[in-house]
Amino acid sequence: MRNLVMALLFVGGVSLATDGAKIFKSKGCASCHQPTAETVGPSLKKIAGAYAGKKADLVKFLKGQGKAIVDPAKEAIMRPQLTMIKNLPEDQLEALADFILKHK
Repeated sequence: MRNLVMALLFVGGVSLATDGAKIFKSKGCASCHQPTAETVGPSLKKIAGAYAGKKADLVKFLKGQGKAIVDPAKEAIMRPQLTMIKNLPEDQLEALADFILKHK
C-alpha cells in the first residue's frame, strides 16, 4: 500500500503536490519579501491582507497581468521578478499565492 501511495505522489521524481514555500524560496522571492518585516518589498503579511479573498487577483498579478495594489510605487522593482515567474504552470502560481495568503 505504501508503494502505491508513493507512486501516486511522485511521477518521474516530480511531486504532484505543489509546494508554494519551495517555489517562493527557489524563485528568489524571499530576498525581497519577509513574513512580517518590510524590506525591499512589502511583507507577506501586508500582501496577504491586501489580497484577502482575492486569490485570483494575486495570481493575475503574479502572471504580470494585474497592477500592484500593495505598494504601487515599488511595482517597477518587481517587474523583472514577474518576468521570471509569470510563465510558471497555473498550479504553481496558485500554490505560490496560497503560500503568500496564509501569512495574514
